[in-house]
Amino acid sequence: MGAPTLPATRGKFLSTIAVLLAVLALSNFTKAFQNMSDPTKGLVVFGVRFETVLPNAILGPLFGIILAAYAYGIWKMQRWVLPLAIAYAFYVPVNLVVFWFLHGTMTHPPVIGLLIYHAVAFTGSIGTALYLAYHHDRLH
Repeated sequence: MGAPTLPATRGKFLSTIAVLLAVLALSNFTKAFQNMSDPTKGLVVFGVRFETVLPNAILGPLFGIILAAYAYGIWKMQRWVLPLAIAYAFYVPVNLVVFWFLHGTMTHPPVIGLLIYHAVAFTGSIGTALYLAYHHDRLH
C-alpha cells in the first residue's frame, strides 16, 4: 500500500491568487480598449510598454489566455500549472526590472507605493510558484 495522497485543496492563498489572476487576465483582454482611452495603459512585455492599439489588441488577449489558463490550473489544482507558475515567477521580476531600467527617467510613485506593488507582484508570482512547488503532491 502506497503513501496516502493529500486531497487537492486550494486553500485561501491559492484561491485568492486564482481569482486575482483571472482579474488580471480580464484586464489583459481589454488592454486595447484601455489603451484607446489612455495610451499610458498599454501592456508591458519584457519592459516595453505598447502604446498603440494594434499590439495591445494582439498581445493583450494572448497574455489574457495565458493568465486565464494559469488561474484555471490553480483553481482545478492541475499538475501542468507548476511549469507555468515557474515561468511566470521568472517573467514578473524580469519584466519589472527591465521596465524600470528602460523608463528610469520617468517620475516614480512614492517609495511606499513601489514597495507595496513589488510585494504583491512578487508574492503573486514567486510566492505562488514556491507554494505550488512545495505542495506539488496536492496537484493532480
